[in-house]
Amino acid sequence: MILSGKLIIGRDLVTAGMKIEEGRIVEISKQLTGKRLKGLILPAGIDVHVHLRDFEESHKETIRSGTLSALHGGICLVVDQPNTRPFIDSAEKYERRVRLAEKHLNVDYSLNMGLTRRNSDRINEIVGELKEKGYNPAVGEVFLQHDNPEFQVDPEVVRGVEHLTTIHAELPEFVESNEIPNFLHRDRRAEIEAVKKLAPLGRYFCHISTREAFETITPSPSLVEVTPHHLLLDSSEYERLNGFVNVNPPLRERGDREFLLENFSRIDVLASDHAPHLPEEKERGASGYPGVETMYPLMMGLVFYGRVSVFEVVEKIAKNPAEIFGFEGYGEIRVGNYANLAVFDISRVERVRADSLHSLCGWTPFEGFPAIFPHTVVLRGEIVKEGDEAVEGLGEVYKSGSGF
Repeated sequence: MILSGKLIIGRDLVTAGMKIEEGRIVEISKQLTGKRLKGLILPAGIDVHVHLRDFEESHKETIRSGTLSALHGGICLVVDQPNTRPFIDSAEKYERRVRLAEKHLNVDYSLNMGLTRRNSDRINEIVGELKEKGYNPAVGEVFLQHDNPEFQVDPEVVRGVEHLTTIHAELPEFVESNEIPNFLHRDRRAEIEAVKKLAPLGRYFCHISTREAFETITPSPSLVEVTPHHLLLDSSEYERLNGFVNVNPPLRERGDREFLLENFSRIDVLASDHAPHLPEEKERGASGYPGVETMYPLMMGLVFYGRVSVFEVVEKIAKNPAEIFGFEGYGEIRVGNYANLAVFDISRVERVRADSLHSLCGWTPFEGFPAIFPHTVVLRGEIVKEGDEAVEGLGEVYKSGSGF
């Protein structure tokens, strides 16, 4: 198969064709002609921070519905987090989750390993064994504060982890009772002080939301992840979002949001922290926002309005995640990589509507926001989305060196 059009290759926009064989790009040339795709042909995204629920929480999201959302949002690979019910803190639970996922995947899939008080003395051994089997788990999202004490890890424990470790940076001493809404009591110091403790270790920090934490991480050996909701939403949204505002870390003040957006070029990874709950659960205070389907489209909306560079978006949403998390063959349009593509018609700005999305939760904090959704998505050389039509079931569990 040959696909052609305007390709984003590194920091260049190139009009060329791609020859694809057995799912991989084998040639890129201006002389190649084939099926022409209108718009910008970008590497499909990698969302390294999703909570796909399922197991005992399949009423709010399943691996099938979550990866279908990812597909429609131009994402080719998701990294599922281990704080499922039951929590993934053993090799047996890990492989059970993977076996479930294999039956229902619409994009490619990887799973992280949880770090808890129960397994902290064996975490390096567990992850090492899984990597020998070809899986690619990072450790985390590690919770320094959790409502369940078993899953709350002391910062000192993190020092002994030998593998890539992703941190939910909020210290418990700054987090009060959950009897009141989180946006009223999750003090910004919870994030700032946690980052100060661990940034010198060279860890990966999830969903950073404050200017102080960001400025502590960027000169350190650590890495910074930011979410679309911390770039685009702030505390002024409380009234609009009403009972649906709760998220951890919380929405911050306008100054934090504007600082993060202005410094988009300095972040390492953009990830959604897709954490769906049903509306009635949100009204009872459940924390988290859906976002895997809207992340890439919202950022392309910002590209349209000149707020961010398309090259920076590709770097944060595809290239850097592949390099940092070790996903071979992903993240860039280049010879030898998988043909994982998301095609955006930059002139087709539309408004985000919950009733057009695919998550089971049925709502979005970005209702009415401008976005550009991909009209075509290619997964390992297969066209899996054209217009509103999608081909399901072609996702695979990522294994290093497997070649699928």
